[in-house]
Amino acid sequence: MAYRPITIDALQIGMHVAKLGVAWFRSPFMRHSFLIRTDEQIEKLRRAGVKHLSIDPAKGLDLPGTAAAPQDEPGAMGQPSVPPAQSTSEVRSLATMTQELLTARTARAQLEVSVQATFSRIAQTGIVDPEEATHTVHAISAVAQALNTHALFMAFSQGRDGHAPLSQHALAACSFSMILAHAADYNLLAIQELATGALLHDIGLMQVPPHILQRIHDTSTTLSAQNRRAYEVHARAGAILLERRGGFAPAVEQIVAEHHAYLNGSGFPAETGGAFTSDMTRLMMVTDRYDELLTGFGGASPLTPHQSLQRLYQEGQEGRYENRLISLFVKVMGIYPVYSYVSLTTGERAIVSVINSGKLHQPIVTITQDPSGEPYIVPLVVDLANQDEQAPPREVRSVLGAIPAEFERAFH
Repeated sequence: MAYRPITIDALQIGMHVAKLGVAWFRSPFMRHSFLIRTDEQIEKLRRAGVKHLSIDPAKGLDLPGTAAAPQDEPGAMGQPSVPPAQSTSEVRSLATMTQELLTARTARAQLEVSVQATFSRIAQTGIVDPEEATHTVHAISAVAQALNTHALFMAFSQGRDGHAPLSQHALAACSFSMILAHAADYNLLAIQELATGALLHDIGLMQVPPHILQRIHDTSTTLSAQNRRAYEVHARAGAILLERRGGFAPAVEQIVAEHHAYLNGSGFPAETGGAFTSDMTRLMMVTDRYDELLTGFGGASPLTPHQSLQRLYQEGQEGRYENRLISLFVKVMGIYPVYSYVSLTTGERAIVSVINSGKLHQPIVTITQDPSGEPYIVPLVVDLANQDEQAPPREVRSVLGAIPAEFERAFH
């Protein structure tokens, strides 16, 4: 990607910022890649201490009178709204990919501690502090800015089960919702409200008797009418909890109240029609369901990210969720998500490196082992959508998991 370094004094309306010369936590914006539309944006960057940055002339204005080609810089990480490039020149090394995944897992563990502390205070006091919720969402946003989006997605898509604390599900749903909201081009305020609603969407479950929750999580057997009502009231109870405390936007309360009001009328509360839910609520339903599939909610077997996206797409076809949002989620994350360890039809094994947005079934892969299981001395990078006619045809046969432990040990 061709970027041009400039100073803040040269920045003008119409230029597309590609990279900021400050740490992620000092940026006044959710993203480090965006189009300058107002003088206010430039002033915010000045106040944040930005003195140097890079612009992308291919997406906006260039410096006046500039004819020479800008210098090349690697793309900035952590831009959820920008689809991965399709060029093999942008495939990272296995060492880089492994480190990205390990970093994302470490960040996830740190966030889990913070979110668990927030949920523990809510359980003890029965009060949801809007300032604390905002602070927690900002912390999650900062991590999303700093990390590779696909690494963050994979880190939250593995290593949990249906017995994990409620706070872990809340954190995952919040993170997935941010990723999808960026892809849907939500503005900053909408992302903040959506993330807050996603973080707190199941807060009413703290008022449901533990034995009922245990049964719902562990088995698909039918509950008694009384227990079913006790469970279903959690959506309304959570919204009431926020309303009584005050300080939360109506959009946040609506997400909490309606996140089970499915589009086909099969959800609850009964008086809430799925056709009248907000776009934010519908987005949150998608990410909530994705995480349920990952962790085996309702007594089902936990699924891989690939299987969860497949199942989610199938359920969207049945009318329960918003097809448009599911399709966008799959397009951004890929049918075979980045970092997936896959078996090819040739018997080789590979790691998915880049998503081909136009041909999701045919990502760019880094082949690590030959058909006999022996490692290639130099891994092969192959674009499955644009293969050499002289080479054996390759397709993904199955997903084996994420980057194997031996690679993590080798590159850690």
